[in-house]
Amino acid sequence: MKCSRRRVLGGIGAGAVAGLVGTPASATEFEPDTERVFVHPETGLLDGLSDLFDLVDAVGGTTLLEFDNFEFVVAEVPSAGLEELRRDDRVAFVEDDDETGIPGDWSPSLPDLLDPPDGADCATHPDQRPSWGLERIGADGVEQNGAGVDMGILDTGIQSGHCSLSVAGGRNFTGDGPPGDYEDRHGHGTHVAGIVGALDNDRGVVGVAPDVNLHAVKVLNDDGSGRYSQLVAGIDWCMSNDIELISMSLGGESESSSLARAIDKAHSAGHLLLCAAGNEGNDGPDSCDAATMTYPATHENVVAVTAMNEDETLASYSSVGSAVDLLAPGTEINSTTVDNRYAQASGTSMACPFVTGVAALVWERRDENGPGPNDPVREILGGTAETVLGTCAEGDGLVNARAAVGDERATEGTTWNDGVVAGLRSLLERVVDLIADFFEWLRGLFS
Repeated sequence: MKCSRRRVLGGIGAGAVAGLVGTPASATEFEPDTERVFVHPETGLLDGLSDLFDLVDAVGGTTLLEFDNFEFVVAEVPSAGLEELRRDDRVAFVEDDDETGIPGDWSPSLPDLLDPPDGADCATHPDQRPSWGLERIGADGVEQNGAGVDMGILDTGIQSGHCSLSVAGGRNFTGDGPPGDYEDRHGHGTHVAGIVGALDNDRGVVGVAPDVNLHAVKVLNDDGSGRYSQLVAGIDWCMSNDIELISMSLGGESESSSLARAIDKAHSAGHLLLCAAGNEGNDGPDSCDAATMTYPATHENVVAVTAMNEDETLASYSSVGSAVDLLAPGTEINSTTVDNRYAQASGTSMACPFVTGVAALVWERRDENGPGPNDPVREILGGTAETVLGTCAEGDGLVNARAAVGDERATEGTTWNDGVVAGLRSLLERVVDLIADFFEWLRGLFS
């Protein structure tokens, strides 16, 4: 992993240690008369970010976080200084750093059939039982396993010592622990990670892409809540470390221009971003006009996933809207959880990693190396999806692992770069042929 220049630039609340890398403060650490905001500079009017830091300082604020890939910062600014900052011609705009997180009523259960007598002893873990969702999308019948593909799970962290998980690394962008502490103390992130990447080791459960390189990008606190700035920091880290797939089983109520800019830049750099549609409910599978999706699932450069039940009906909790891309199993899904155990849980949070896992299989099948072919992979996922509901609530349909990796566009060796080179070569050959025909025509005129 490459080193990052991202850093905290000032104090981040009482008891914080100055100089911790990439550790934004939680909202509760601020005084009542300050606000946490994104500050965007006006293009061409500042001499680098240092001038922007000076502007924040001038109104009594503290710059908390800068990024490797985005030209804006996060700052704690006194409420009295916000208007002055907004009026400054050198500032393009100031935006609130709103909240994001997982549903507060997320409540996994511990099924007896998967409960190991001693969680710490891997030998006591139950025999492997694939979830109904994995079998329904056909992921149990493909050769690919996600090997060589890097995936960022932007969530509450991942338990690194779980018997059914292998964590390649990660980063903590919350106030709960130092940057290197990406352990999950909540359970949500570990459950998501197991759906997509639990090891095929005959124990507990198995993921859609069991050999994928899982990266625990902790952007939500131990209570499952966070800020958009933490999510932006997680995307930034994935970009700096060439993490191809970015999975986000979370959402917020409001849109964010700052987060949108981060998503757009990550998408343009070739990363594929996927997000749970939300658990705000629906009025039936035909009710997409009454959009209930959370953000950033509604962003056009994010693959948004809704959830279905085992009887192939739309889950009552699933958000819907015109921005839905794909459907996936989401109800009563068995997966890993903290304390080296297994749990059953429901939500679009569970549906999203099924799609992310299939994306990893396609990425591997195409023999890709690093970010690049996000649009072709997205087209394959949508073009091979299975119609189940036949309504707007499923987007292109139920993600289909067998069809996706078997699609001719997913042929090994057909990389994004190769496709560009092949296209240029074909164009050059046509130009050469035209020039040759022209000279042949001239020769005919004077012979």
